[in-house]
Amino acid sequence: YVGEISPRKLRGFANSTSSFFWSLGKAVGQISGQRELLGSQYLWPMLMASCGLPALVQLITLPFFPESPPYLLMHKGDQEGCKKAIRQLWGEGHHQAEIDDIMKEKATMKNTKILSVLELMKEPAFRWQLYVIVILTATVQLCGINAV
Repeated sequence: YVGEISPRKLRGFANSTSSFFWSLGKAVGQISGQRELLGSQYLWPMLMASCGLPALVQLITLPFFPESPPYLLMHKGDQEGCKKAIRQLWGEGHHQAEIDDIMKEKATMKNTKILSVLELMKEPAFRWQLYVIVILTATVQLCGINAV
């Protein structure tokens, strides 16, 4: 969501920042799970319940966020809703260039065939990329890079 609602010039930064905070959250969870902090037998339920606080904040605040402008324009075809969401997210101004970019992306996507997961696995052209992604995803959990 963060990557979709951010302006084009900040999209890469927004996507990188979210993965940074995801890794930071994993590190804080591991640190707070140490025996000296919340990892004791009596504080273990408190540690397990602590993940509920961010989920509760998200559950309460998420209905107040606007729909993603690309989703509104590309999937629902709601150009006025897209303009309203852009104004709500980015403020008043001339945003026609962003809307034109979304329309170009929609035209490009119209000519692209969307594959199901099974079709993707059966497609020989994507097999090596799929192997690499699966191996990297499985081994990144073992290398400690998330803690860094």
